Amino acid sequence: MTEAGKQSEPSPVGAKRRSWLSYLLTFVILGLIAAGGYAAYFVFLRVDNSTETHSRPTVAVTVVDAKRETWSSELSGVGTVTPVQGTDLTSELAGKVVAIEFESGARVNRDDLLVKLDTTSEVAQLESLEPQLRQARSDQKRAGELLESNAISEEAYEESLTEVDRLQAAIEEQRAIIARKKILAPFAGTLGIRIISLGQYISPGDAVTTLQQIQPIFVDFDLPEGSVGVVKVGLPVQVSTAAYPDETFRGEITAITPLIQQSTRSFSVRSELSNADRRLKPGMFAEVIVELPVQRDVVTVPQTAVAFNAYGSSLFVIDKAERETEQQQARRTFVRTGERRGLDIEIVAGIEAGQQVVTSGQLKLSDETPITISEQDASAGVSEEPTEP
Repeated sequence: MTEAGKQSEPSPVGAKRRSWLSYLLTFVILGLIAAGGYAAYFVFLRVDNSTETHSRPTVAVTVVDAKRETWSSELSGVGTVTPVQGTDLTSELAGKVVAIEFESGARVNRDDLLVKLDTTSEVAQLESLEPQLRQARSDQKRAGELLESNAISEEAYEESLTEVDRLQAAIEEQRAIIARKKILAPFAGTLGIRIISLGQYISPGDAVTTLQQIQPIFVDFDLPEGSVGVVKVGLPVQVSTAAYPDETFRGEITAITPLIQQSTRSFSVRSELSNADRRLKPGMFAEVIVELPVQRDVVTVPQTAVAFNAYGSSLFVIDKAERETEQQQARRTFVRTGERRGLDIEIVAGIEAGQQVVTSGQLKLSDETPITISEQDASAGVSEEPTEP
C-alpha cells in the first residue's frame, strides 16, 4: 500500500469521538423535546382547569342573615283537646219519638227542649187520678167534720188523710214520668249530629245526639316528672294543631294533677283556652308549649335553610368575595340544631349571627358553587322543606 493510501484511511480515535458526540446531541435533543412536552402538558391542565372553573354555571339562590334573638325557655308536650263539659244525650225512659226540636250542630241553652217521647198513656192516667184526688179531699174534709161531732173514729179520719196522700203521690209520679219523656239540654253548648228519627222507638240509655261545651275549652297534656318543680298554675301556653298548622292558640295552665304516673313517670296538666271562634274541637291532637319565665339568647335561621341527613345537619353559607371581581360562592357547613319555633330553628353551633345562609336553591348547590342572589324564591315551585331521616 502506498503512503497516500495510508493517509486517507480514518483514524479510529476520531471516529469514536464523532460517534459519542452524535449520541450526546441526540440525547440532548430528546431531553429538550420531553421537557417541552411536560411543560406544555401542565400549561394545558392549568388552562383546562381554569376554563372548567370559570365555565361552571351559577345558581340563583335566596339568602337571609342568621339572627340573634331572645327566646323564653319552654317545655313541650302533647295532649288532647277536651270539652269543659261533654256528654251523650240519652233517654231515661222507653218510648216513641214524637217530636225532634233541634238541628244537628246547633247551639242550645240550658233546659232547651230537644226531643219529646209519646206520653199519651201517662197523660190519660194523670187525668184519671186528678178527679180521684178531688173526691178524696172532699171525703177527708167531711171526715174531719164528722170527727169533731164524734160521728166517726180517729182511724177512719186517718184513712181519709192517707188516701189523699196516696193520690197526690201518684199524680206527682205521673207528672215526673211525663217530664222525663222530654229530653232537655243539661247545659249550654253545641249539639252533635242527630242519630234518631221521628217515630223511632228508643229504649232507656239510647243516645239521641251529643252535647259539648267548647267555649272555653280545655287542653290536657302530660309533662315529664322533671318539670314538676317549674310548672305552675297561670303559666302561658301555646297550642298548635294539625287542622290549623299555621296558627297558634294561646291560653294558660289552670290545673296540675298531684299524681305522678308510675308507668310513665309523667304528670297531667290542664290548660284553658278561650276558643271564641269554636274552631278547636274535642278530641283533637294538640302540641303544647309551656312558656317559662327564663330567657336566653339564641342564633336562628329559617327551617328551610337546614338539610337534615343521617350524617348530620348542614346548611350553605355564603362566602364573601375578597375582591369585587370575584364570584360569590356557597359553602356547605355542618351545624348543631336546637329548638324549633314557628318557621325558625335554633343553631347551637356551626355559624354566627350575621352570616348569610341559603334558604332556597340548595338542591343545585355543592361546595364552592358560584351563585347569584335573588330576591325571589329560587325553588320555582320545587319544595325544599327540611327532611328528616
